[in-house]
Formats: sequence, C-alpha cells, structure tokens
Amino acid sequence: MKIDNMTIIDKIREVKSKFPNKTAIIDLKNNTEATFSQIDTQSEAVYNYLKKNNFSKGDKVVLFVPISLKFYIILIGILKMGMQVVFIDPYAKINHINKCCEMISPNAIIGSKKVLFLGNFLKEIRKIPIKIDYKNILKDSKYHEIEISDDYEISKDTPALISFTSGSTGFPKIIMRTHGFLLGQHNVLDKNIQFSENTQAYSSFPMFLLSHICTGTTTLIPDINFGKPIKTDVKSVVKQIESKNIENIILPPSILENIVRFSKKNNIKLDCVQRVFTGGAPVFPKLMYNLLEIFPKSKVRALYGASEVEPISIFNFETITKKQIESMKNGAGLFVGKKVDQIDLKIERLELEENLKLNEKNLKKYSKSDFEKIQQILKKSAGEILVKGENVLKNYLNVKSDPNKEWHETGDMGYINENNELFLLGRAKGRVKIKNSIYYPLSIETAFSFCKEVKKCALISKNNEELYMIIEKEDNYTRTILENKEIKKLCEKFNISQVIEKKIPLDKRHNSKIDYNKLEKLIKKL
Repeated sequence: MKIDNMTIIDKIREVKSKFPNKTAIIDLKNNTEATFSQIDTQSEAVYNYLKKNNFSKGDKVVLFVPISLKFYIILIGILKMGMQVVFIDPYAKINHINKCCEMISPNAIIGSKKVLFLGNFLKEIRKIPIKIDYKNILKDSKYHEIEISDDYEISKDTPALISFTSGSTGFPKIIMRTHGFLLGQHNVLDKNIQFSENTQAYSSFPMFLLSHICTGTTTLIPDINFGKPIKTDVKSVVKQIESKNIENIILPPSILENIVRFSKKNNIKLDCVQRVFTGGAPVFPKLMYNLLEIFPKSKVRALYGASEVEPISIFNFETITKKQIESMKNGAGLFVGKKVDQIDLKIERLELEENLKLNEKNLKKYSKSDFEKIQQILKKSAGEILVKGENVLKNYLNVKSDPNKEWHETGDMGYINENNELFLLGRAKGRVKIKNSIYYPLSIETAFSFCKEVKKCALISKNNEELYMIIEKEDNYTRTILENKEIKKLCEKFNISQVIEKKIPLDKRHNSKIDYNKLEKLIKKL
C-alpha cells in the first residue's frame, strides 16, 4: 500500500499486526471488551455478512446503534466494504432522523428492534428498502478469518462516513468524510493529543475513538448517556474513573461541569487522572480551574474545532498567563491557544466590519466612547476564522459551493493577537450592531463567566437598540442575580441595559453550545 493512498482501514490493519492481542476497546456499559485482532476478525465477519446479503460498494447505510463495542465492529465492517456509514447523533429526535433520511436516501438501516419498530411510523424510514436488527448481524456472522475480495477495493477518495453538523445556527449540513479524510483527521489528532499503545483513554467522542484505535490506544467507552449527556449519572462516572484508575479523559464540558459539582459536594479528588481533554463547545477558564481542583495531578487541555475540522487549536491550561486572564476579563474574547501546526488559518473581515471601517472617515460624528470601541475592534482585526488542511472539510453535500474553494468558513469570529494567539469572539450570526459599534457575544460572555455565581450566560439585543444579558445562575446562589456586586460592575463596564434570569437553550449534542434558533424565539417573547 502506497502511503499517499493509505486509508483508515489500512491504518487499523497496521495496528492490528503490531498489537494483535492487546485490548483495543473496553465497553463499560455492556461489560465487554475486544483485542485489536478480535475487532479486525469480527468486523471482517460483518463484511462477509453484508457481501452475502448483496450489499455493494457505495451503498449508504444508516447505523443507528448505541455507542458501544458492537457499534465499532459494525462500523469498521461497513467501511471495509467501501460502503458509506450514515451516522446520526444519539441525541437526535424522531423528526430529525426522518429529515436526515429524506436528504440521504439510504439503501439500508441497521438498528435495534426498538429503532426499527419506531421507524414504521416515519415516512422516510419506511422507504428504506432493507432494515436489519444489528444483533442479527453479529449473531449470523461467523467469526473466522476470511479473504477480503478485491471487488470492494477502497482508496483514500472512497466515501466513508456521512454525518451532520450540530445545527446550532440552522438546519444541520451534511458532512461526507472520505477514507483519506478520516486518516488525515487521525494524523492531526495523533500529533496533538499524543496517545500511544501505552495509553488508556476514557473517551466519549465517537469520531475520536476511531482515531484512538489507529494509535494502538486502549479505549474505555464510558457508561454515559450519549443521547442526553446532561442526564449522565456522574456518580457512576466518578466511580468508573476511580475503579479503573483512568489516566486520560476526553469528555464534553457539560459532563465535566457535573463531575466538578458532584466531586466538590462530596469532597472527592481524582488523583489518578493525568490528562483531561474537553471541547465541542466554548471551554471557559472557570471550568478549567475547577478541573485542576478535582484532578490535581492532571494537565487540562481545551480543544477548539468543529464537526468539519478537529482540532483547529489546543490550549494547554498550565501555560495560562495573568495577561491572558486579564484580557479575557476585559472583553478580549475567549483564549483558545495557538493553531495546530497541521492546518493553515486566516482571519477574513466580514461585510459588517468593513462597513464600520469605512465609517472611520466620519469619526467626528461619533462620541469619544464610540470611537474608542471602533478603534479596539479595528486593532484586533476581528473577522471570520477560515482554515484549510488535510483534516478540513471542503464542501457539504447539501450546500452549493465553489469546487475550487480552498478555505473552509467556520462561521466563528475571532482574531490573532501580536503573540500569534487565537481568541474567539463567538458565532458570526450572534454579532450585535448598535449604532456604530459591534458587540461580539463571546467577548462579553467570557468576562461574565469568571463570576462564580454565573452558570451560563448569553448576550443578546432586542431590535438592535440595547444590550441584554441572559444569565442562568448557579443552583446554590439563592439571591437574584442583580444583587451580586460583581454582576453590577460588569453590566456597567459593558453597557448592559438589562439582565434577565432565565434558562439558556443549548444544543442537544453536548448541551454546551447556545442554540441560537431557540434563543431568537426567546428574545421575541421578551
């Protein structure tokens, strides 16, 4: 196999040949495990089952199976066939699943009996010609060595996996990853997370786990609620970490926040943990400080990325400086470290910012305070973050775009300071323009996040006239939020006209990112 045409399957086979008898996956919920050799053999048996049932290279199969050891065995078997796995997140509601199937027109669906039964009530799932109980695949497949046919030879350009963006600012876009893209994503993760065959990882991100397999890492699949992470039994998670002596953890901020609350309440310290990785949503310094308190011997890493590119940057919290903290408190945005070496990144000023730049000619019309704000924005060179590289998606299946386009538009606003450090300012859609000033949500939300009484907050504006801040306070804070002196000072500092105590709508995937569609509906009711 030539290196330039290597696929994710080639990498998995390479690891299997190096560590055939090493444990690859431990499924804590189902109390099962498998070596690299067993995963390879059992996934080839799945391949054999699919071949005998007349599936072909290029067929699209919805894989709606609980995240588990069995999920990865079936996933790898499908990929070996050159078929396309359609992955719909476990959080998805029935209508969402129905819409996704309508857009993809899959050849088959593999799921539990319950999923297949419920599918009878959905028009688009009823249209799927082949429906398979995933337990039958594993039951009917014979686990023995088989010769993979050249009929299904795959290359780096072979479509492999279809998934969907979180849809926090609109309906999800369709992401198609080729075998080469999956390998490229693994290469970047491998160089930056630096797991090895001597590593054990407690990891909840489905696509990361595929990369862990390629490094020879032993991965423990947590017994968490993948459908509703916020409802995970954190007491059970803490026991898992303690009993298994876990050294490396990869979990979303929402679960880690609950681990922190539970551990503080019960005076628990998890000394076994050496590294904590989190991401998928903004990771504020307050959470990172709390993580160091609960995991006193660990190094905390925050990954900034997106469904289309992971990671873009990695922030090692032990390197944080007082200057960076003060910058965030003063509205500079959320610090996310420096970009990873494997991607290119640039900042592109958007039309709204360009218009303000042109208005600089008329500065005499503005007050001194407006002038200072405009100068601050211009100095930071705020704009949309654009990236390109081997782990960066170029196009979506359901969005028309220029096939020659080199850069991926993240939809995130940010800037790079004089030290080549990346700061996030929030989603481009979330920007607020009042008179001749632009307010970036994440710059002000980050400043508020340092207040210990604030659980979550969201900057909004009604009719682009005044700034409002919606605050969800910590459960143990019984007073009204405006009785807090720190909150009052922050409101004065950032010209917040009104504070509203309300639960903030979040995305269903990680329960950490603001759901801007629901937020807009909430604003209209104010």
